[in-house]
Amino acid sequence: MSYVGKILVVVQVVLSLLFMAFAGAVFSMHQNWLGKYEAEKESTARLQSNLGEVQQQLELARSEFDAKFREEKARADRLQATNLTQGATIQRLNGEVEKKEAQRAEQTGLAEAKSLEAAFRKAEAEKQRIENDKLVVKLDDESAKVRDLQDQVFTRDVTLEELRKRYNDMLAKMAYLERVVAAHNLETDPDIVEKMKLPPPPVEGLVISISKNRANRVEFVELSIGSDDGLIVNHELDVIRYNTEESSSDWLGRVLIVDVQPDRAVARVVLPAKNGIIAKGDTATSKLGQPVVGKLSSSK
Repeated sequence: MSYVGKILVVVQVVLSLLFMAFAGAVFSMHQNWLGKYEAEKESTARLQSNLGEVQQQLELARSEFDAKFREEKARADRLQATNLTQGATIQRLNGEVEKKEAQRAEQTGLAEAKSLEAAFRKAEAEKQRIENDKLVVKLDDESAKVRDLQDQVFTRDVTLEELRKRYNDMLAKMAYLERVVAAHNLETDPDIVEKMKLPPPPVEGLVISISKNRANRVEFVELSIGSDDGLIVNHELDVIRYNTEESSSDWLGRVLIVDVQPDRAVARVVLPAKNGIIAKGDTATSKLGQPVVGKLSSSK
């Protein structure tokens, strides 16, 4: 294998490694976003489960409260009926006071006993009312907890939706950039991209062949210098013709490197001279008047 072939193999291996690193970075980013999505999904499921448990406890508390409320209402109805009965008895006793003066002490004791019972039942009703108030306060607290949990679930849902939207936007942008790079055949090697920002090195070579378009104008030229001389795609060179007899030179135009090999390069004419046509044997140089490091030769 020649030296040039070895260089090409090394370049291919380096480009393969760079592509693998780029693919690994994309896959890692995808996994990170997927992990965040799964974590938020599990958190939401736990909050919904807690909400269900709280709702069950709330329904149970409501059922117990309703049962106690019906029981106390029935007891209050019984007390009210008893009070009505006692009122009727008192009225009847008042009507018979004069007739049953002898039985007054006995009836008075009976009335006092009834009053004590009514007071006792009233105290029991007051205690039950206090218990009912406590249940109402507890029910309000549980309702507030349920509302807080619902707010947390809503906030998590909004956050999850925003993360999902950002993830989808990044995937769309990544796919778009990949399509743009593939469509324009752009360079992805950072070192080469950085070199493209710099002017070409001081080189000089010969035009070894030309290609004309349908209008019979020179469109492409092949040069005797290439990447071994420091040229890369998008470098621009001036084409001149030396007049050995007159010790002068004529500027024939400017060309843009579109393809480069170790010892050859293909350039497209981007600025032709008004007077003069580029021909085989003319000289391509990176800077007029700059010291030359390349060799004027038709082949390397």
